[in-house]
Amino acid sequence: MSDVDPVIPHVIHQTWKSQTVPSEFQAFQRSWIDHNPGFAYRFWTDDDIERFVEDEHPALLPVFRGYADPISRVDLARYLILRRFGGVYADLDFECLRPIDGLLERRSFLVGLEPEEHDGLAKAVERGLSRILCPSFLASVPGHPFWDHLLDRLVEARHCPDVLDATGPFLLTRALASYEASHAGGNEGAAAVTVLPPGQLYPVTKDDCWSGRLFDLVFWEQATRDAYAIHYWQGTWFRGDAGRTPRLPDRVTAVVTNDTAALPAASTGAAGRTGDPPLISCLMVTKGGDGGRTDLLSLAIGSFTRQSWPNKELVIVCDAVVRDGDGAEDPLDALVRAAGREDIRLVRVAGPGRTLGELRNIAVDSANGVYVCQWDDDDLYDPLRLEVQHMVLARTGAHACLLGRWLIWWPGLQKLAVSRERYWEGSLLCEKAAMPRYPHLRRGEDTPLVERLRQTMRVVCLDMPRLYTYVVHGANTFATDHFDEHWQTAACRFTGDRYEALLREMAKRLPIDDVRRHGRAMARPGPASDSHPPSDRTGRAPAVPASSTGAFRKAKVLVLTPVKDARSHLPRYMRLLDRLDHDPGCLSLGFLESDSVDGTHPWLAERVPALRDRYRRVTLLRRDYGFHPEGPRWLPAVQRTRREILARSRNRLLQGALDDEDWVLWLDVDLVHYPPDLLGRLLAAGRDIVTPHCVLPSGSSFDLNSFALEPDGERPDHMIDGLFQPPRGVGRRYLDSFPDDSAVPLDGVGGTALLVRADLHREGLCFPPYSHRGYIETEGLAAMAKDMGVTCWGLPGVKIVHADR
Repeated sequence: MSDVDPVIPHVIHQTWKSQTVPSEFQAFQRSWIDHNPGFAYRFWTDDDIERFVEDEHPALLPVFRGYADPISRVDLARYLILRRFGGVYADLDFECLRPIDGLLERRSFLVGLEPEEHDGLAKAVERGLSRILCPSFLASVPGHPFWDHLLDRLVEARHCPDVLDATGPFLLTRALASYEASHAGGNEGAAAVTVLPPGQLYPVTKDDCWSGRLFDLVFWEQATRDAYAIHYWQGTWFRGDAGRTPRLPDRVTAVVTNDTAALPAASTGAAGRTGDPPLISCLMVTKGGDGGRTDLLSLAIGSFTRQSWPNKELVIVCDAVVRDGDGAEDPLDALVRAAGREDIRLVRVAGPGRTLGELRNIAVDSANGVYVCQWDDDDLYDPLRLEVQHMVLARTGAHACLLGRWLIWWPGLQKLAVSRERYWEGSLLCEKAAMPRYPHLRRGEDTPLVERLRQTMRVVCLDMPRLYTYVVHGANTFATDHFDEHWQTAACRFTGDRYEALLREMAKRLPIDDVRRHGRAMARPGPASDSHPPSDRTGRAPAVPASSTGAFRKAKVLVLTPVKDARSHLPRYMRLLDRLDHDPGCLSLGFLESDSVDGTHPWLAERVPALRDRYRRVTLLRRDYGFHPEGPRWLPAVQRTRREILARSRNRLLQGALDDEDWVLWLDVDLVHYPPDLLGRLLAAGRDIVTPHCVLPSGSSFDLNSFALEPDGERPDHMIDGLFQPPRGVGRRYLDSFPDDSAVPLDGVGGTALLVRADLHREGLCFPPYSHRGYIETEGLAAMAKDMGVTCWGLPGVKIVHADR
């Protein structure tokens, strides 16, 4: 082995049929060159390979030319090239994600394992293979002894009918197994073969690629964190051109709200259309090129022209005064003229001075399409946005489609986030016949419109953040604190290397570099401090003064209370409920009684008729679980069972009582005091999930299920019966730790008084009766909400009092 070079040469080899590389592979090809500037690059065509085998390995020509499948000749060629020259070989459907020199150090031969999921595929199972080596990436010193061993096995297998056995992964896997067996105790140093785990070269499966799952940026980011490269399993040798055709993800998460809404009289319904694709009008309201927005407008127009949907128009409504007298063409006029497209129309509105709501109504009135789509002038849209949103409309028969999450990008701060879950108004695609009028507001005009749609029409919420990238450039309609709040509550946040990696991935479909280059020119004149109605739908972080609660007294709220042996608490519970300053005609009540021995159920049943006279609806359910533990209910030994039963009770009560309410207030029966404006203050907080500070009569915190984790998180040794149960205060901060904060994001919540937006429950948010990430019941709900991209909040300054133990 003394004649074997101990260092893998810095040269990258790739092959294709000819010098004409398909366009979809060219970016992958460049990635190897760009990330590895110190490497030589050598490209081999089929003709080059033929001459190389003739000159260097004439004895193998009968084997080489005897293969029926061309891919077998490529397989043999890559082995012979690396045996002769050494270096790195990578298939053209392989993308390099970062420099590979560190991967090669102190190694003489590298090969990667395919994902474990491939081990379960039929052919691998039939052959009894417990792992699969993939030849799509190989690295070697010249003359490594494994090559001769592999070539001997290859000649023996030359008549195998399946390429996988003759020259491909199965041959490679068997050859390495026999090589390691024959080199027992000596497979080290220059003779060693290093097998890399799937996460470094093959972080995604064939199904991930073929199903379109990689369209999900969060999945892509998680899968590639440890990867040097990613193989896309294009399979051109067995899938043909179909393997190289981009496709929509075949698993799309969408939730339909207001499922019983009838179709509007002027509409035929999205699901019932046949024939040519309907016209979609994209509506863009803008101030034109003022404030350096010309480049931004150009990008918005480009996003429209790149849309895959064939039948579309862009209606641009502008109320800026047209320049005159200086001889220069107005920037917006110039952009429209340069586009040279009949499907782009500019509508000038005499002004300025009109509200954004008025301008959006003008845009809707000017649209010719069956559908209208909001198209803001400073954001980025994936080329599939219209196609995917219309597809979801058609499949659900909905009137309108919005995104439940989108991307938020701060180019100047080098931050990227996947938003929390909500109905993002800017993503609206709606039947024109179903559109309400926008209120005449200068900003926030689309929030009440979307709320109206949700109340009266069938609306589908689509979870595909990649379709829409909201760009925060410093001169947006909303002020900085609005976007700070979005960053804090985002489902996923990316900075540093991962930020750059995601932008490179996004740049395959969006003009990311153009936005970065022109970012400083982005500006939009307009108010930055107009007042808003406090609402989580705006993403604001309003304070919660008691004087702000009056506007919420008409919200439809369902108050739900599980009860057990609560007879002594119920009179006070009813008195406190009667004192609420919320309109009782907008309050519904729901109770589930279980396992009581003190007459709780008869007491409630006797009072249901009177309660129904005062409140909107009243539901009384009963379900016994046979749970009668000995000793205090807070002992760790009974927590798993007690809270499992409580979770099941809450879920059963929710299922049996929720109707058309907007909110659900979970309220403990043994509270001894809360202010009459409690519900209004919780609603005024503008959060999807919010809880007050529950204290004992002494003033100390009672609800220890409402907590924010310390940075180090939970300790595994605090897990009892599958649940995290740390000593009080260890690793957790309760609401009494935040006396100066109006609102605090929480990792766990209790149920003493918990307000939840009802749509979250309708979309699947429940109280897990099992360990969900180490939490159960209300704490499990908080963990589940976090998985859905929703943050739970606590209000330290809003206090309620619980009965002492």
